[in-house]
Amino acid sequence: MDPGSSFPTGRIAPAAGVSAKDLVGEYVAGCDERPPSDVIGQLGRITKKLLGEGIAPEHIRAGLANFAANPKHPCVLASMVNEAMNARPGGSARPGNRPNMPAHQAWTNPANAAAYAEEL
Repeated sequence: MDPGSSFPTGRIAPAAGVSAKDLVGEYVAGCDERPPSDVIGQLGRITKKLLGEGIAPEHIRAGLANFAANPKHPCVLASMVNEAMNARPGGSARPGNRPNMPAHQAWTNPANAAAYAEEL
């Protein structure tokens, strides 16, 4: 028997009780028509890989919900999970913006150039 590695990799074990089969099964159950088996197989492999990376099942569920709302090639599932994980509440605002600074605005011809002195 293999006792396993003596050097821990720092990876987090997948959540107990939730498998790729369960998550993809939830996705398929929510579909009006059963997706082709190739699509289900690819989603299963990607989901298993994401769980193996320690990504929370809630994030994968959210990515699968995005995929169900806008189905594309199954290879985009990882991007949709990333989008669900890293969505910013304020939209695409840059992190670290100063609250007293207005959001980015397209070029305008200011009546008073001093108003833009801090941004120039």
